[in-house]
Amino acid sequence: MQSLRIVPNLRSSVVEEMPAGQVLLFTSRLGDADAALLRDNPAVRPFGWARLLTAVLDRDLELMEVAEPLWLGEWFRATRYIVLLRLVRLAVPRRGPVVVATYAIENLDARVRVSPRSLDAHPWVSAVAARVVTAVVGVSVLLLDVVVFGTSGASENYRRAFGWSLRRTRHTVLPAQLGPCRVCGPAPARGPRDPTILFLGAPSERKGFGVLMTAWAMAGGADRGWRLVVADPDGGAEPELPAGVSVRTRLPRSGIHDLLRSSAVVAMPSVRLRRWREQIGLPLVEGLAHGARVVTTPETGLAGDLADHPLVTFTTPGDPRSLADGLREVMAAEGPEFEVVDREGCSKGDVVRWWLSVGARGPSLPDRSFR
Repeated sequence: MQSLRIVPNLRSSVVEEMPAGQVLLFTSRLGDADAALLRDNPAVRPFGWARLLTAVLDRDLELMEVAEPLWLGEWFRATRYIVLLRLVRLAVPRRGPVVVATYAIENLDARVRVSPRSLDAHPWVSAVAARVVTAVVGVSVLLLDVVVFGTSGASENYRRAFGWSLRRTRHTVLPAQLGPCRVCGPAPARGPRDPTILFLGAPSERKGFGVLMTAWAMAGGADRGWRLVVADPDGGAEPELPAGVSVRTRLPRSGIHDLLRSSAVVAMPSVRLRRWREQIGLPLVEGLAHGARVVTTPETGLAGDLADHPLVTFTTPGDPRSLADGLREVMAAEGPEFEVVDREGCSKGDVVRWWLSVGARGPSLPDRSFR
C-alpha cells in the first residue's frame, strides 16, 4: 500500500479514479455508489479503527489523504486520524514518515461554512463564533503537509480564510481532468449523438431542477425533437414532469456511462443556497469527459477555469429565461454532433504523485503547479 484515502460520501467515480497502490476507507456512501464496484474490490472497505491502525502500520505507506478542513465534521474526525498516524509512526521501529494531504474543493464562503446553524437568528453572535471556529480550523490546518485545490474558486476561498496557515504548507491548484473518461476511453472526435439533455442527480432545488423544468418548457425542447432524461440515484417521489422529460432511477454505473456516451448535452444549472454552493459538479466533469456539451451556471468552482471552454455554456443561476436561452443554443449547435475538446487537467494519480513529490522534499520546496 503506497497511499491511504479516508473519504466521506463514497460514490462510484471515487472508486473508478483510484490510482494503483491505494487503499480506500469510506465513512459514508452516497446513493450512486454502485455495489458492483465495491463487492470484489478488497482495496475499498468501510472505515474502522482496526483497519486504520493496520494501514498506518504498513511499512510501505507513504501518503494519507483525509477530508478537507471546511467539511467540519469530517475534518475534526480527520485530526484524530492524523494524530494516531503521527504517534504510531514515531513509536513503531522502522516506520518512515507519511505525508498527510487533502484535496480541497469547497466553494461556499468559508465564513458562512463555519458559522453555526443554531446561531443564524443572532448574526452578531454568529459572526463571533465563526471567527473563533475559523481560527481553530486554521491552527488545525497546520497538521497537513500538502494541499491540492481542485478549483481556483476553492483556492481563493481557503486563501481568504486560512492564508496564514496555508503559507506553512505546500499547496497548489490542480483542476480536474476533463477527458477522456478513464472507464470508457476517448470519445470519437466527431460522431452522432442522441438529441438528449441529461440531468444527473437527485431532482433538488440546489441542483436547479425546478428552474430546468421551467426552462425546458420555455425552450420547446420536446417540439424540437429532443428529450430530457433525469438519472436519479435515489429514486424518490417523482415530480410532475413536462412533455419530453423522463426519469430513470437507481441506474447501475454502466448505465450512467451509456447515457453519458450517447447524450449530446449535460445540464447542471446549480443554484446557490444559504449554506450550499456547487463545489465542482460531477455531472459537468463527466459530461466533458465523455465529449458532451454542458449547460451550467457560474456557481461551480470551475467557472473561472472553464470560462473559455467551447463546450460549456454558462447561464444565470436561478433564471429560467437565461437557462432556456442556453438550452436553445446547445440544441441548435451543429445538430447532435459535437467535437471533443482535449483540455489540460489532472487525474487522481497526478494529484497523488504531486503530493508525494512535494511532501517528500519538505516545506523548503517552492510552491509550484504540477505539469
